[in-house]
Amino acid sequence: MSICRLLILLLALVAVMPLPATELKTTSAGIEISAGSLGSFVLTFPEFRDASSNVIHKQTQAKATGNTATVDYEGGAQCAVLLGQDEITLTFTQVPADVTSWKVSTLIDIGFAKGGSWKIDEMESPFPAEKPAAPHIASLSATKFAVKNAQGQSLTVITPDYAFQQLTDNREWNWPIFQWQCIVPFSADKATAKLKVTTNLAASAKLVDAFGQSIKDTFPNKLLNETDLQSDVAADEAYYASLKPPVFDRFGGLPGSIEKLGLQKTGFFHVEKHGSKTWLVDPDGNAFFHLGICGFAPSDDYTYIKGRESIYEWLPSPQSEYATAFRPGDDNAHFSFYLANTIRKFGTPYDLDTHSSRMISRVRKWGFNSIGAFSPKPPTACEKASFPYVAHLPINEWEGVPRIPGAHEVWDPFDTATSGKIAENLARELPKHASDPLLIGYFIVNEPRYDELARVIPSLPGKHACKQQFINSLKLKYGTINAYNLAWKSESPSFESLVDAGLAVTTAAARADVQSFVLQFLDLTFSQVHDLFRKHDSNHLLLGARLQPITIQDELICTTMAPYLDVMSYNYYTYGVDTAALRRIHEITGKPMILSEFFWSSPRDSGLIGGRAVSSQRERGLAYRNYLDQSASLGFVIGIEWFTLIDQATTGRWFSKYNGESYNTGLFSVADRPWKDMLEEMMKANYGIYDLLLGQRQPFKWDDPQFKVEKPSP
Repeated sequence: MSICRLLILLLALVAVMPLPATELKTTSAGIEISAGSLGSFVLTFPEFRDASSNVIHKQTQAKATGNTATVDYEGGAQCAVLLGQDEITLTFTQVPADVTSWKVSTLIDIGFAKGGSWKIDEMESPFPAEKPAAPHIASLSATKFAVKNAQGQSLTVITPDYAFQQLTDNREWNWPIFQWQCIVPFSADKATAKLKVTTNLAASAKLVDAFGQSIKDTFPNKLLNETDLQSDVAADEAYYASLKPPVFDRFGGLPGSIEKLGLQKTGFFHVEKHGSKTWLVDPDGNAFFHLGICGFAPSDDYTYIKGRESIYEWLPSPQSEYATAFRPGDDNAHFSFYLANTIRKFGTPYDLDTHSSRMISRVRKWGFNSIGAFSPKPPTACEKASFPYVAHLPINEWEGVPRIPGAHEVWDPFDTATSGKIAENLARELPKHASDPLLIGYFIVNEPRYDELARVIPSLPGKHACKQQFINSLKLKYGTINAYNLAWKSESPSFESLVDAGLAVTTAAARADVQSFVLQFLDLTFSQVHDLFRKHDSNHLLLGARLQPITIQDELICTTMAPYLDVMSYNYYTYGVDTAALRRIHEITGKPMILSEFFWSSPRDSGLIGGRAVSSQRERGLAYRNYLDQSASLGFVIGIEWFTLIDQATTGRWFSKYNGESYNTGLFSVADRPWKDMLEEMMKANYGIYDLLLGQRQPFKWDDPQFKVEKPSP
């Protein structure tokens, strides 16, 4: 057979080969739909609704095992989930008579707004690139829903008859994601329903250029060729030489403030309160406001490339001069176009110390004075430059500390193996840095959802120590199962039967019991961490747990954790700064605050999409000025951390595979080009921070309507 005929035959075989099947799997959160490079979706388990569309008979427990799941509800209803080849079968039993419909939903990555489209029956349209005037993109009765990405790959869901579908753009509520929901009528004679899920992943198109930028987008900072990248070296030198920041002490603090403010020199960063104002004090005894930058080392600029190599105009060999642009230890699955561009630009491989030294010199010119979260300490760069940094306690899941399912970044303090692993990790790592004067302090964890514990703990199976302890607390309180059943409106035969069951928390007594146990859980969590931390490090600050707005709004959570902390850290994403809300947190905790994560993005002129968006790079800078000045002027906010140093990768950050954020978060683009219009405004705030703290200037307040004070949203 000739080579030509063989090729024709192979092409014919490819044409008739079945497309890759959709992978379906049950989890405690719902049905995971893995659609290759199109991304992953989680379809929620059914939620019951009454005739007024109110949610009723909430889930108490979901037990998932591979292709099956059993979902229990208040009132005794149950849904059995069976996954087949591209098919989901739902079978309902013992459903109360007041249930008239059930709903499932899934979130759709904001990245679909970059050339993607949706279709509901015959109604089809592109996803909006910017927030639309009305959040509900489509609302209609239909049985077919499909999404397609910019490559042309698609996922289709066929729903039961008479379904109502709605597609929503959640940017209306400052959440950059789309949501699809499907509401299906329920009747006892139709207790089984099926959904068909299929994909078409055959399409392929080039989306990203050789420099890691979106091909279809044009914007002022876009790199057009490698010659321009190399020309940037001289342009950078002239730019940074033109910047004249104020004179700070060697750490970035205010020279002479030790005498002026009566502060103490301890050789380490510490906190002092003088009158109504709290100061963060550097090792030389001067006032220091933490102007930190998260992600100082390459991180979110790595992207997952396996399985979608065809969308890139260029990818190098891992054995080439670009070897250091691949993330170590990941089988060459993650690549940083940012690092590849710096290799082109400077002609040398990437290493952390060289990168950090370069960045310290640059960001100091802009008035930043420290390395923020998610940044490993470089071997020598900080010492050479006397540049402070923060760290994280070694208690991550990949460091052997497991999490409780359903409560993000929360571990079980009642589990002896878990607490033992935390003790082991802290004993091994903390003494190494206990005498480091450049270390400001340690964050405990990032964005734990302690507010979810009241829902999660009653639903856990009995293998979890905290569930066992919770049942023991109920047995101790009520004494007899009859007393418990009366208070909880239950019909349980024994306390032992409660250990592995999902508990319906429907009465005031039940809610009070759960809340009491959650506070016991939190007190044990933070007392364990505090005591172990102080056992190995008496010099540095314990900087809190980087709470989200939905968590920090809970007063009981804040007052329980505060006694064990030196600082409350708050990942406060907002437009307008709600100073009254910040004061309330300070008053109930008595602790100073670091606003430990925030940013604004400009999708219009960055080639990226998503995030808390504004209209231009200069508006990003004005938003920063407003945020820094409004918060720092309160007298108890002692630092902020901008997220991040470098823009996120165009095809999403590495650890989320095909669903990664791709936001304009950085001070630098993927081409190592600073966003100068933004930084011009940032410098005004950074350069004048100590004048603001001393009352020598008024805080800047941006009068843009979008930045009116708002209540923090979850």
